[in-house]
Amino acid sequence: MARWLGIDFSATTVRVALVSSSYRKWAIEALREERVLDHEGVSAALRAAVSGLRADVCAAGIDGRKGFMRRLELPRAALKDLEHVLAFEVEATLPFELEDSVMDHRRVASPDGVGSDAVFSLFAGVATATDVTSRIDTVKGATGLDPSRIGLGPLPLLNLAQVARELAVDAPVALIDLAEDHCDVLIAQASEPRFSRSLTHGTLALPAAAPLLARELRQTFAAWRASGGAPLEHVIVVGPGAETPGLEAFLQAEVGLNVAALPKLSIEVLPELEPLVPRFARAIALALSLSRRPSDLNLRQGALEAQQSYQFLREKMPILAGLAAALVASFGFAVFAEQRSLAAEKTALEDQLSAVTSAYFAVASRDPKEAADMLDAAIAGKSDDPMPPLDGFDVLTALSERIPSELVHDIVDFDFKRNQLSIKGLVNSIDDANTVEKKVSEHPCFKDVNLSHTTKLKEKNKQKYTLEVKVDCGKPKAEKEKKPAPPKPAEGGGE
Repeated sequence: MARWLGIDFSATTVRVALVSSSYRKWAIEALREERVLDHEGVSAALRAAVSGLRADVCAAGIDGRKGFMRRLELPRAALKDLEHVLAFEVEATLPFELEDSVMDHRRVASPDGVGSDAVFSLFAGVATATDVTSRIDTVKGATGLDPSRIGLGPLPLLNLAQVARELAVDAPVALIDLAEDHCDVLIAQASEPRFSRSLTHGTLALPAAAPLLARELRQTFAAWRASGGAPLEHVIVVGPGAETPGLEAFLQAEVGLNVAALPKLSIEVLPELEPLVPRFARAIALALSLSRRPSDLNLRQGALEAQQSYQFLREKMPILAGLAAALVASFGFAVFAEQRSLAAEKTALEDQLSAVTSAYFAVASRDPKEAADMLDAAIAGKSDDPMPPLDGFDVLTALSERIPSELVHDIVDFDFKRNQLSIKGLVNSIDDANTVEKKVSEHPCFKDVNLSHTTKLKEKNKQKYTLEVKVDCGKPKAEKEKKPAPPKPAEGGGE
């Protein structure tokens, strides 16, 4: 289980949200805030806020008034050299030098939902490297964690769509993050940023600055409509300002928009923390930006990205080392058990081989090679050849070769079993039958040839005979007898 820490800074307060993540299950474990005036500074306030909390990785944000956010329409040809084209488009509108800043961007769908082959849209965010580095140092000094992400202005609120489907709809959704010292407006559509602006007035200036805040909000929504944005039906207010009395009536009267409640998040929340969710919305969204698919921008780019450490892995090294040791031990045990099993199987097979060789060869052997040699010797020394010297086809061939071609002869029945041959044939006369008997007798493998009887067939004017023959070619020798080697001459002799 991983624990994500989201840190939201304002001029007067530090808010943190601790979110735990397991398999497809998220839970808010803690929501805390500390006033900066109650401590020596921002770092001390953050240190007090995270006291007792254990996190694996963290994300923080910087004020939107210290950055630049803009949606751009660029020709598709710019994709070949997007970094240079984007820098050229952005640099002209920056109040600071681009080379001293960090920038991130993401492609977004066309505002009207209809794609174009000529242009594409993207949303870019820029801030000075000094502000980003300062925020990184503050977090590291207070928590000991190197923040993996630095969000800009209200853009981290896009990550709330991961746990609130109502914020991921195709219609424009307006979010107002009303903090103590400023106000951020974000208009999103299908979890993508469409319009963002940071205003200078917050809850601390109310009610005296209410007209100024109302004017800034009207100008903001007018700019959204002038850029081609669709009309907004309502807004969702988060941050400390969501608890301001009379806010709904104020926005309805001054801006002409109704205030809707923040949708219930599909994330586990303790009952005592449930009412605090709108107030800590940005801190929760920053924690959710550490998920696998964040929706906002990350200002840890370029050289700042290279400065990121592997704090999460370092903290998990003892656990990882233990798991590695357990895997090695398990592998060693498995190999040992397999070897024991194979050794036992080998012993059983050798016992079985010993019993078989003892029964068939009267010599017990546990050596497979020795048993194979014994089997080969037994096969080579066997006297009876199971294959007959002549088969039926060979006998027929011999008969056709022995019987004269001029003799009219038909075989009626041919029976050859176990070296005994019985032939019943038709010839023109008894002399022809005797001729057949004589010719067959001349074959060296045909023994005891006997013309048993003959019968006259009147209707065919033929003579039917029966010939009994024993087929025996003798027993072939398995191996030629070796001639004795000539004696060697005596050494040292001679005439």
